[in-house]
Amino acid sequence: MGKQIVSFKGVTKGFDNQTVVDNISLDIYGGEFLTLLGPSGCGKTTMLRMIAGLESCDEGQVIINGVVSNDIPAAERDVNTVFQSYALFPHMTVLQNIAFGLSLKGRPEAEILEKVEEALAMVKLAGFGERRIQRLSGGQQQRVAIARAIVNEPLILLLDEPLSALDHKLRKEMRLELRQLHRKLGITFIFVTHDQEEALTMSDRIVVMNNGKIEQTGEPKEIYEEPANLFVADFIGESNFFDGRVTGTDGHWMDILVEDVAMTVRNRRGFFVNQDIRVLLRPEDMVIQRASDDCDQPHLKGRVEELIYKGNTVDLVIRLNSGKRIATTEFFNEDAEEIFYAQNEAVCISWIQGWEVVLPNE
Repeated sequence: MGKQIVSFKGVTKGFDNQTVVDNISLDIYGGEFLTLLGPSGCGKTTMLRMIAGLESCDEGQVIINGVVSNDIPAAERDVNTVFQSYALFPHMTVLQNIAFGLSLKGRPEAEILEKVEEALAMVKLAGFGERRIQRLSGGQQQRVAIARAIVNEPLILLLDEPLSALDHKLRKEMRLELRQLHRKLGITFIFVTHDQEEALTMSDRIVVMNNGKIEQTGEPKEIYEEPANLFVADFIGESNFFDGRVTGTDGHWMDILVEDVAMTVRNRRGFFVNQDIRVLLRPEDMVIQRASDDCDQPHLKGRVEELIYKGNTVDLVIRLNSGKRIATTEFFNEDAEEIFYAQNEAVCISWIQGWEVVLPNE
């Protein structure tokens, strides 16, 4: 990793006697795309606002580019923010909106026009300079807000749920465009969202937050495949959870009992005999077989309750004999029509050994 661009050192912030950021320490590095992810009220936007200088911390330090910035006014920080509402000036043209910050700095008109045209080209709005804001779509307005932020060439670009007002298709397009823009600019992006898919598809690193604390920090693959605890496992993606107990251990492997079925799994966390555990399995980790076939490995038994065709995948909701419902995903092959199970069909359920995540039962 490169140089530390932002550091939180024991930062705490509260409102109305309620702590929203609780003794957080975090380093953010130059040029990375870092996402603060978590449910509403977890403190992620407050952290973003403290970087921007729009909120002060009650305790600790916010360090930007090596300088303690607690008392540095927002206007003097080398940081620009793209807000959820875009905050554009409706009475101005696109060009005037983007040029606003440069005009305040007293830059020459020729330089301003050149930089605005460059910014418009970066966000794929070349030729839109004279348009009025009211004549733009939501996606175009969002691009203008981004262009206005990057035209000042900030050290850090802060993005506070900038895609939340867009429809699903446009959101997916803008995710890709933001990633491409990040690569072009090479500056630090700090992105706030509660959307797990956005975080997984866009980020270099994800910081998962809950109740003002950091639950886990890591690359998207690590966060998804190796969640640190049950909160992260449940919040990121769809999951099946099975309660179980360790019945024996042998080095890196352990015997467990899940739904009264004995299985062997990896022991990555040093579990001990008689410890209560929870086994996490993603829908795509599950292996489904017809009960009429030879189910020759330890398996759970159930019946197909729902079948949902999604084009390239088929999702099954299965009711286990114990009454528990689980979700599975089968990748669809046009030449293998037998993947279509019948409703209420009896099936065997297992998983690929080693793909499970085993956590303490909290």
